Amino acid sequence: MATATIRKETPVSMRFRDDDLAIIDRGADLLGLSRTEFMRRAALQEAQTAILNESVIRLSPDAYGAFLRAISAPVSAPPPKAAERLRRKAPWGV
Repeated sequence: MATATIRKETPVSMRFRDDDLAIIDRGADLLGLSRTEFMRRAALQEAQTAILNESVIRLSPDAYGAFLRAISAPVSAPPPKAAERLRRKAPWGV
């Protein structure tokens, strides 16, 4: 009787324009990654972001009321250290 082999990886085929591939390859080279690993990481990151953006948070009525009060409260001044970080110019010159 033959045993079933469990496939750990599934190939995925994609089509890209040459200029898109040039950008992808440059990014992969800068990180020292293969094109495949670079694209795998990018796809996973986008998928995780999409999933996190769609997460549902369930609250009891009391907790929901506290949440609404917190986001409706007047804005207070940030702590001094946070205020200093906010005043600093971005290192990339923005």
